[in-house]
Order: sequence, then C-alpha cells, then structure tokens
Amino acid sequence: MPLTIIVGGYIVGYPLGGMTWHHLNYLLGLQEMGHEVWFLEDSGSYSMPYNPAQQRCDPDPTYGLDYLRQTFAHYGLPLRYCYYSQYWDTYYGLQKQELNDLLGRADLMICVSGVTPIRPQRPRPRRMIVIDTDPVFTQLRMGESREFLDYYRSFDQIATFAMRIGQKDCPLPTHGIDWIPTCQPIALRHWPVIESTSRTFTTIGKWEHGGRDVKFNDKTYHSSKSHEWMKLIDLPSRVPWQMELAMQAMPAEAHQKFTAHGWSLVDPEPASISTQAFARYIQDSAGEFTVAKEIYAGLPSGWFSDRGVAFLASGRPVVTQESGFGRWLPTGEGLIGFSTPHEAADALQRIADDYPRHAQAARRIAEMYFDARKILTELLERSL
Repeated sequence: MPLTIIVGGYIVGYPLGGMTWHHLNYLLGLQEMGHEVWFLEDSGSYSMPYNPAQQRCDPDPTYGLDYLRQTFAHYGLPLRYCYYSQYWDTYYGLQKQELNDLLGRADLMICVSGVTPIRPQRPRPRRMIVIDTDPVFTQLRMGESREFLDYYRSFDQIATFAMRIGQKDCPLPTHGIDWIPTCQPIALRHWPVIESTSRTFTTIGKWEHGGRDVKFNDKTYHSSKSHEWMKLIDLPSRVPWQMELAMQAMPAEAHQKFTAHGWSLVDPEPASISTQAFARYIQDSAGEFTVAKEIYAGLPSGWFSDRGVAFLASGRPVVTQESGFGRWLPTGEGLIGFSTPHEAADALQRIADDYPRHAQAARRIAEMYFDARKILTELLERSL
C-alpha cells in the first residue's frame, strides 16, 4: 500500500545541482513507486543558506526556496515540502502545525546524510531511518563525539553507504550499531543515455574540505581530494583523452601546476547551477575520472560516489580510485578502479580501445545496482 514518507535533507541551504540530485533521486524514486512523498529541510544551526547568484551565505532563504520550487516543477514532483529557518524562526511550505500533523501521520522519515535535527517538541513518525552518506568520517567522529553518536542512535534504523561495514575486510568501528548497507539510488527515467562524441574525461567537485581530517590507529587520514590529485598531475601526457577538472576553491598555485601539466580546468559553478546543468555536464563528457578522499581510499568501506552513479546511468564509463567498491560492484568494464597512477593510465587506455563496450557496461551497472526502485524497495523492507 502507498505510504506517507518524508525525506529529510539539504536543498534550500545549498542549492546546487549535484547536492540536489543527491536528494532528488530519493524523492523521484519514491514517487515513482506510488508513495506520498514530502521533503523536509530544517536549517538547524549549520552554515547559513548559500546563494550562488551572489556567491555568499545569508540567512535569507529566498533563492533556495525559489530554486526548490522550480526544480520540483521541472521533474513533476508535487510541491510537498517544508523548510524551517532556525535563523528567522519561520516555516515555509507548511506552517508549524501543518508540519506537526504531517509528522504525526507519516509512516516513515528518511533522513539523508543525517543533517535533519531531531526536535523533541515535534511529533515522531511511525519509523525513522538515517542514512550515513559520508562513511569513515561518520564512524570515526562517533568515537570522538557522544552527542553525534546519540543523534544517530535516536533513529529506529541506521543505514550507511559503507557497503562493507561489519565485514572482516572493513576496518571501521561499528559502535555496536546494526548498520544497514545501502547505496545512492538513481531515478533512471531521468537519466537517459545520450550519445556523445566527447574526448574528455572530467569530474566536478571540491578541492579542499578543511577541518575534516580524521585519525585512526595513530594515523591521520586526509578528507580533501587535493592530496590524491597531486599524485596524478602528469596523467594527461600518458592517456589518449583530454582530462578536465571542475574544482571548487582550487588554489591559484595548484591551478597553474595542473594547467602546465595539460589538465583543462573549468569553473564548476555553471555546471552545478541547476540539476539540468549538472546532468548536461555529465552527458557532455566521455566519462568520469576522479580520485577518492584518503579516508575512503585508506580505510576502504565500499563507498561509491553518487556522482559516479550519475555518470554510469548516463552511459559514461567511470575510472575512480578504489575505496572497496570492487568487492561488491563488477569492475573491468564500464567501471574500473585504480590504486596507482599506472593503473589509472591503463584503465583510461582500455576504455579508449573499446569505448562503446564500456559505455554500454556503465549503463548496465547502473540498472543492476543503483536503480532507485530496487534500492528503495530494499531500504523500505529493512525500515518498516
């Protein structure tokens, strides 16, 4: 029977294409399955909403709210949402009592990325599940912050993108939690395969993630990709593709070094200004080449990028640094993991030797392992 499901997340506060798709795939997938789906965003005490038009943060959520409404309309989602601004103590979409009524009758609330505050004065849905989308960082932070651990334990079920957690080959502490392994769903109907003649492998992301390094067993693991990118700076001279990076906050010195080594560097903002722009950027690429943060590569949990899923669904091969995903995903065609610069160059050459075969395999992997209907059906079965 159709359920009333609330997806808690973060769109108004960070209205950029990649972040939006991260949540939108849950909303679209659940709607396609016939459920009554609502989106809830609570600003909490996090950083103020980002306005990409002005490139600054501000308590005024007008830009993000307009963006959310336009995005929902574009994909045919009913305008079922509530945004609460803690900065202005104001509700949008639903008023306070309307939100409480919805929470009281909801069958399930899915809190994506654990960014939705649990406010004790609000009614609790029948069941609540939180999804850890940043494994390793999450599990290690739990060991340092009792408040953070208690937040996760306040849910009925706890899921994680660490697909190998609890297995002998995964070193992450479980903290006695019965984790549900899951992965990023993708609404395949909204990610068609479009033919491409591009000769460019690309990726889009952030150069640095300051203040998020973690320590495990007396070793510090970096949470920024910059350390891994530097190991591959000479890659363009070794492969038959153009190599492009759309990196936010890339320092001028690094920008100059990568340009001198043959990398094409572009502004990530136009490619992420909307969900449509983000999809076009992926579809205009030949495939994705990217690295993993050291915390993912050094402490392999089986995590796989939601952006990588979008490339695969679009029929774009993905070459990415191993994070343990090769233990549950098929690799070698369409998706190739690497651990060294030599392996990275070899993977890109193999794709060049038979691109159509790898493009078809990429879409096949998305259909078999990331189809939102499959992922969300399994998640609901474990949650209810």
